[in-house]
Amino acid sequence: MENLLKNTLEDLEKSYSELGQMRQLLFMSLDSFNYLFEGKDPIYKTMDQKSSNETISTLKKELMPLFKEQEFEEGIIKVKEYIKLLQENLEEQK
Repeated sequence: MENLLKNTLEDLEKSYSELGQMRQLLFMSLDSFNYLFEGKDPIYKTMDQKSSNETISTLKKELMPLFKEQEFEEGIIKVKEYIKLLQENLEEQK
């Protein structure tokens, strides 16, 4: 019984470590877009229509499904916010 509990604890520690690593990877994937939206004069405001549409597409088709699959709520919220900002910027360019 003691070995069973020990093995279970080791398995849980391993899973927890793997989850921490996955979360770190999810944050890193989000960080690759953060620079576009930060600062006094964010870069996204100067992006042309093609770049904005490509960024929206990447956010919707790549990051959003990944974040939903991993139930990464913070990332989902950020991606929705970034898409909204890009879409608003596209509207202003018209």
